[in-house]
Amino acid sequence: MTPQPSPPCVLLLEDDPSVQRFVQLALEELPLQLHCCASVAQARDLLRTLPVQLLLSDLHLPDGSGLALCQELQATARRPAPLIVVFSGGVDTLLEQQLRRSGVWQVLHKPVPLGQLVQCVEQALAGPLSGNPSGSHTAAATDPVHAFFNGNQALFAAYRQTCLQQFTRDLMAGDAAIRQGDCTALHHLGHSLKSVLSMLGHPLPAQLARTLEEQANTGSPEAAMLTWQDLRGHLEALQTAGIPELFINK
Repeated sequence: MTPQPSPPCVLLLEDDPSVQRFVQLALEELPLQLHCCASVAQARDLLRTLPVQLLLSDLHLPDGSGLALCQELQATARRPAPLIVVFSGGVDTLLEQQLRRSGVWQVLHKPVPLGQLVQCVEQALAGPLSGNPSGSHTAAATDPVHAFFNGNQALFAAYRQTCLQQFTRDLMAGDAAIRQGDCTALHHLGHSLKSVLSMLGHPLPAQLARTLEEQANTGSPEAAMLTWQDLRGHLEALQTAGIPELFINK
């Protein structure tokens, strides 16, 4: 009997547990092996030991840049090299051009709708084609279940539960960053929360998270402190309410 080929190996480089969980839920029905890591160092180790066919990478990691890893992979002689898909928030035209010159196959902009992510992965594993995966990036805050989860209420609920648990850690991290005047940690937190809150259908706190990211990036600790207080109030309210089932039967 001819042995069955192993399913393709996909590596996810993402340090945000909520985003990791979203990708796991989105891809769980596909015939692939998904491995998750939260740092560039872990990714390098796995790339040395696993036959990775597709790398899904954020750009902002605790120990370095996803861009630097992409450039590193492009410069090595490893063949076949994995296809690289970057998904990150705030990628402008110039950065996207730089990513593509560094060997990145596709760039997806957070928050990424489920259908667009799945289609991109299926296309990558079937054989890359020219151009971007189809699928619109619609920020329909009134119905995130359809905008980001293809109408799959169970998937939305599972992701939401992961986010509620993560909010406790986010609140602690934000308070610690404010006490220590750590703008880097605040920037990272705002960057993460802006996508998560958009995918949950909460545009106002998502905008606060975006503002926090920008203020931390420009080194404005006083302004960032005020923004964090507003944002933490929204996070606490979402936890208390459990993010009610507003979108069932839409």
